[in-house]
Amino acid sequence: MITVAEQSHFKGTQLIFDEAGNTETYDASFLISTLLVFVAKGDGCISNQESEKMIDLLSSRLGTRNAVALERLSSAVMRLAGDTNIAQTLRKIGEGLSAQEKHDVFNMILEVAEVDDDLDSAEIEAIHFSGQILGMSQDAIHSKLREHSLGS
Repeated sequence: MITVAEQSHFKGTQLIFDEAGNTETYDASFLISTLLVFVAKGDGCISNQESEKMIDLLSSRLGTRNAVALERLSSAVMRLAGDTNIAQTLRKIGEGLSAQEKHDVFNMILEVAEVDDDLDSAEIEAIHFSGQILGMSQDAIHSKLREHSLGS
């Protein structure tokens, strides 16, 4: 049986997802940008420090210019506000990531969560949900949170 992970692959920064002969292409930064915004916005607002950190992460890790990173983050805010199927789309993309890619994305999420030293329960919930989107086990999520001293 071919799994979603076997049907999906990255080509540069593009995730190519093939299901039942239908091919969809997502920019890898779509998943990352959306999850970063989701966690940063978990407490109701995105701080300046969180905005700067997200731009820095997208620029340095994905090799994008700051203006492009800002555009992707703005697009992620709009998608989160208006797309009722966003969780399904993100889960589908997350299934195509390797264990290392999931680890890298989750670490970026934690970096954003840590940046303003103001982590509340809603942000912890957003981190948990993001880990689930990435297909991580509860144990792995809790372990990473403890490793970063972000949760119990």
